[in-house]
Amino acid sequence: MLKVITILISLFYCTYTAAEPTVWQAKKGQLTFVLMGSVHMGKPDFYPLPSSILDPFPHTTGLVVEADLNKDTQFEIPQGATTKSLLNKQELRRLTEIAKEIGVPEIALYNMPPWQAALAIQQAQSEQFELDATLGVDLHFLSLAQKKDIPIIAFETVQEQLDMIASMGKDGLPLLADTLNYWEDSKALLPCMFSAWESGDRQTMTAIVDDMMQEAGVLEHVIFTDRNENWVQQLSNTGRFTDGTYTVVVGALHFYGEEGLLALLESKGFTIEPLTESRKADCDISALLSREGVS
Repeated sequence: MLKVITILISLFYCTYTAAEPTVWQAKKGQLTFVLMGSVHMGKPDFYPLPSSILDPFPHTTGLVVEADLNKDTQFEIPQGATTKSLLNKQELRRLTEIAKEIGVPEIALYNMPPWQAALAIQQAQSEQFELDATLGVDLHFLSLAQKKDIPIIAFETVQEQLDMIASMGKDGLPLLADTLNYWEDSKALLPCMFSAWESGDRQTMTAIVDDMMQEAGVLEHVIFTDRNENWVQQLSNTGRFTDGTYTVVVGALHFYGEEGLLALLESKGFTIEPLTESRKADCDISALLSREGVS
């Protein structure tokens, strides 16, 4: 159930060391990665970020991100069948209800491919939570890197990301179907996810990922498992990363679970150490999952 809620936000106020987003160090020989999970949309309360990643950043060897959103602007929007042509009458009624709730013209969603409609719905929902794409953590670090002339290393291009999402069965129809099916659930789950990220609640974040991967399908493997493996292959490539200290900022949920970045880096011989303290989030994710009958 959590697949779309977590995938599209991908994800997730405190500004003191007892409760702040988690930062890790991964070290192997002369190579060190300082890692932090990103929230792709943010708010002013997210800042300042932990000093354990900000203080050494001016001296970092390079910034590693999913994609360079500031410079990688030459891409094409994948085309496909319209949402209206692929949804049944009941699904179209549900889409219309959600469109009215979030203030998006239903005709616009009808004419988009399903993957694009799903993203548009999630972005509108995020804005209802007062989240702003320009305040995303990854964009924050990209801007800092540009100002300080720090090299930027991208795992992927924006085009690759768009093509990946659009290629998921019938132009991303499963993504949209789950968005519609679990719309009400997301209203309670999303605030808990943000609370867990802000508090550095590693236990809750791990529980979210474990639940999501329990019945993982193609969607989860493409978005998380396959990409995590690819990214760790790049990070452990001694031809690309030999020595130095790099800052790695990617989506928060990529770090957790048996197939997360931390476990995969550890399997490659890296020693993992958290640099921040963890505090329990102001919510109980297990109760939410149990209530919805998904645990």
